[in-house]
Amino acid sequence: MIASPRSGDVPPAMPGAAQVAVVLCTRDRPRFLARALEVLAEVLPAEAELIVIDSGSATDATARIAQRGSVRYVRSDVPGLSIARNLGLAATSRDIVVYTDDDCELQPGALGALLLPFTSPRVGATTGRLSDHAAPPVAAGGAAVRVFRAPADGIDAGHGALMAYRTAVLRAIGGFDPLLGAGRAFGGAEDLDAFCRVLRAGSTVVHVPRAEVRHMFTRDDEDYAALQAAYGRGLGAMTRKWVAATGSPGRRIAWRVLRRAALGLVRHRGDARARAGRRAYVAGLREGYRRARDIPVSDLLFHDVAPPAPVRLGAPIAIAEHSPAPERGAA
Repeated sequence: MIASPRSGDVPPAMPGAAQVAVVLCTRDRPRFLARALEVLAEVLPAEAELIVIDSGSATDATARIAQRGSVRYVRSDVPGLSIARNLGLAATSRDIVVYTDDDCELQPGALGALLLPFTSPRVGATTGRLSDHAAPPVAAGGAAVRVFRAPADGIDAGHGALMAYRTAVLRAIGGFDPLLGAGRAFGGAEDLDAFCRVLRAGSTVVHVPRAEVRHMFTRDDEDYAALQAAYGRGLGAMTRKWVAATGSPGRRIAWRVLRRAALGLVRHRGDARARAGRRAYVAGLREGYRRARDIPVSDLLFHDVAPPAPVRLGAPIAIAEHSPAPERGAA
């Protein structure tokens, strides 16, 4: 359970929509973006700030989709998911920043459930439940809220598809590690790394099953294996960074990562697609750990000594097949 305030203290109120920014990072996926914005227009209060970060799209289609609705559009010529998320953090003055993905649909009531734990000043971040669009609905009413306190617990705290932070806490830890996450060689674990660093800074992270986001994109087998390899490289690099920088906390993270990888291989022995994915993931873990050994680290962040080259916008493309993004609060 979330810790209660001390006797005699006045508990802080749950953050309202006017204190919240929702950041949606995207790159060259205008169809996904158009649908994600339609859903957000339905479920977000009009007072919430909605920011689209264009992570180096090659055409202007992303900009034109974002600029049709009541959305702030910010472009980064330098691609990378962590770079984009940090740009979203810098772009807002709101107290809480919420992140979701362009291939996800935020479910009704998710925002309120995600914000409720912030009534405790000890909470630095919250996460929601990720479900697949093809899976049958699962009632979350009986699922328990989980509170994480130790740095190694961040490995199990949630998923970047739906997460919220106090902006002050996220800024204090330096934001997301720019070498981790999609668009970089270490293509994952930027979310888990941030959870672990929030916990190491003394805040708690709360997982709220009632806050749900549905993933609307199913990858084919080859793409799935490539994605798992990227996730593995990210987590391997993150593990190496933590072991080198923190000693014992890093070794606890490494033990959890290795145990989870071994269990995953055993659990999916009868599923060829999942087994191939887990093998790619384990190979990625090894590669990420090895490649991260020579990268300098300070304040638990990799030094981004070779950021991606800026992306130049190409010629405009037709996007007439996309419906306009509705204004939030419109009928």
